[in-house]
Amino acid sequence: MKSVCLAILNYNGRRHLEHLLPTACVAAKNFPGSCAVLVLDNRSPDPDVEWVRREFPTVKVTVAPKNDFLFSYNWLAEKRDEDIIVFLNNDLKLFPDFVQPLMRHFDMSDVFAVTATSRDWDDRVFTCGPARLKSHHGFYHWDYERERQELCHTLFCSGGFMAVDRKKFLELGGFNRLFWPGYGEDLDLGFRAWRKGWRCIFEPASMVLHRENGTWGEDGDSRVARMCLRTALLFQWAALPIAAPWPERLVFFVLTAGKKLGRGQSWWLWVWIGSWMEWQKRRKDYQSMKTTLEELRKMQSVMNQSVVANTLVLAAGSSSPV
Repeated sequence: MKSVCLAILNYNGRRHLEHLLPTACVAAKNFPGSCAVLVLDNRSPDPDVEWVRREFPTVKVTVAPKNDFLFSYNWLAEKRDEDIIVFLNNDLKLFPDFVQPLMRHFDMSDVFAVTATSRDWDDRVFTCGPARLKSHHGFYHWDYERERQELCHTLFCSGGFMAVDRKKFLELGGFNRLFWPGYGEDLDLGFRAWRKGWRCIFEPASMVLHRENGTWGEDGDSRVARMCLRTALLFQWAALPIAAPWPERLVFFVLTAGKKLGRGQSWWLWVWIGSWMEWQKRRKDYQSMKTTLEELRKMQSVMNQSVVANTLVLAAGSSSPV
């Protein structure tokens, strides 16, 4: 049985850890194999580290060299020796049987990552589902199919509650710093895994409650909207093939910009311009990310296969599915 580490990223998050750590300890205890609970602290000015060590003596605490947001996981993965690391936001509560449904998929050698599903903090509605890639007038977008709570493949696994094969994660180079400080790292990571013929799986039997955007503070919604737009633009420019002729894309951009400005959302245009200028400066360093239309279609073909059917084919001796 593979060893597991539940790695909780934290920065001044005691108000979240008070809810998460008791549930993480229960989930780890309910797993029949080795499962450590670890808080990766991003140099919190508040006394979070001392509090965790005092109140939860069985929980390991590791202090990152600097506050590097989600990218501190890159550093941690090199330091740990478990087979599987489960990346967790601190603004969660885990269900008691959270771990086992994720782990069962890693018996297949081509599985890179498995994500849980999430419900809102009041446990009323699902806030996550399998992710799918779509395009509209030449612009790509992706979202969760929240109504589809079934075992299936997914474009990527949510960075807030995903299990990854640690060695494969390191082989990919971890999270891509093109998307620093946040948002898009998990999308890019899953996409690069699919390019190598590794699968990403959505597992609804594993569940969390999620206080969305809780880690970004009071201005979380506004900040997240800007970061998500930047991510969407950088990712499609870096990794995805052109989806429509340039006149169609130009018309759609002008119409969208006009609508945003008419609604008083001038930030949309400024983020777009800033992202384009950033990409012009950095594009030479990320040329290897670009996929062809044929490659993308092959990847999506495998994503659309059922997990069970895909697993049976591989178990019968097939090579990598991509």
